[in-house]
Amino acid sequence: MVRKLVNISTGAFLFGVVACTEPNTAGITEDGNPIAELSSSSISSPESSGSISYKFDLWNGASGAARVNVGNNAGFWYSVDDEDEGGSSSIKFPVSDENVDSPEYMESVVSYCSGLCGTVELGEGSTAPSAGVGIALAEKDSTIDISEWDGLCISYESELSMKGLLGYKDGSAKVSSVDLPSIIFDKTLKGSAAARCAKWEEFKPDSKDTNSGSEASKKATTLIFKFFGKAKESGFFNIHGVSSYKHGVENLDSVEIVDNPKVETTGCLWNGTADDLNELANTGFGGGFWFTYTDEPVGGSSSFAWKSGSPDKYMSSSEWIAAVAGASGGISATASFDNGGLDDAGYAGVGLQIVGIDEETGVYYPKAGDITSWEGLCVTYVSEIDMKVLVADSTSEIGAVLPMSTEPVENCVSWSDMGDENGLTRRAEAIKFEWRSSEKTQAKFNIIAVSTQSVKNACSIDLSKVTSF
Repeated sequence: MVRKLVNISTGAFLFGVVACTEPNTAGITEDGNPIAELSSSSISSPESSGSISYKFDLWNGASGAARVNVGNNAGFWYSVDDEDEGGSSSIKFPVSDENVDSPEYMESVVSYCSGLCGTVELGEGSTAPSAGVGIALAEKDSTIDISEWDGLCISYESELSMKGLLGYKDGSAKVSSVDLPSIIFDKTLKGSAAARCAKWEEFKPDSKDTNSGSEASKKATTLIFKFFGKAKESGFFNIHGVSSYKHGVENLDSVEIVDNPKVETTGCLWNGTADDLNELANTGFGGGFWFTYTDEPVGGSSSFAWKSGSPDKYMSSSEWIAAVAGASGGISATASFDNGGLDDAGYAGVGLQIVGIDEETGVYYPKAGDITSWEGLCVTYVSEIDMKVLVADSTSEIGAVLPMSTEPVENCVSWSDMGDENGLTRRAEAIKFEWRSSEKTQAKFNIIAVSTQSVKNACSIDLSKVTSF
């Protein structure tokens, strides 16, 4: 029978959030002088019908001006890339010039695009390829209090997902870009613009030791818009306008507020022993796809040997995993670990994408979803070594270690057990199960079922279908 060790807060070894890679206000009276309000323009939003008129109190690309209205001697656009992280990503702007960060050059780009546009080319070398543009909100070595903006609205089109980051200065120290509060803005439908807004409190840091968006907005230095994806991907973008959340948009009800879809599905997410075995997990929103990964992209040589033999080259990962589960009552394989001489341990894992498939191309495309209502995860498994269960977004992950077991066991771990102080479960993209070893060795495992902690005994497991190692 399945042994149950529910809420293993003492048996789960925690590890914190890990990064995978990296008063002047506008539109409000300043020193008794009202800042000029920029003109409005009509932009068609794919999330609504017809054209909606937006009034941008910070910057309107249709005006042709490249300077953002922050009410001081700053407000200039500049470009960013991932060179400091070893990457080779870049932006190709439509106007040729050597000094791409000069105000004159940026103004020529804005005049050409009626916005700030270009093509992002994501290069190799970084674990999280990205490139983008930023706004200098304050002069060098100074900060600006933009908390009264309440947040940010941006009208844009982009073929890649975009991360909005709020740069700030903590005392005399400049905060690393990987620790900045951020929020994800999804890519838009090709050729269409979207206006999306987020409050400062929705900008979340990846580390619990750094400031929240609300705190960072009181000592801000920059606003950065980074476009990200996989190495060798590319995509066009055009930023049409930027506004404060409080004053910038005339018709806020017609604008999409950035809020990840709530994944309300609860109960049994996937059961490898079910009679009607589904290759996809029950997460909704076009998600539920299984995938595998190893340390090979970073120089390791770890691998899987599947209990049911080698996968058909024409099968997707989800189709193959479903075939494996049908033969063994779960995702059953032997992981071989070889770190290839790297300093870190060798690793291999299987993952479950929660939300999203690219509606335009039909290609696998992870998106963020809010899974807080799940309360945690319950996993029924067998594993010859300890197993990490992880919740990941695009740049970071939290998790806990489930103990090894040579017989089927269900263990549950709550979000608080995983250390979710920064709300990563509100922007989760994947659930991962990972095995690691510093030695060249092998370990067998079987993921039998996965369910939400919010519903007890959610999966009806038929142990007669679970084959032994």
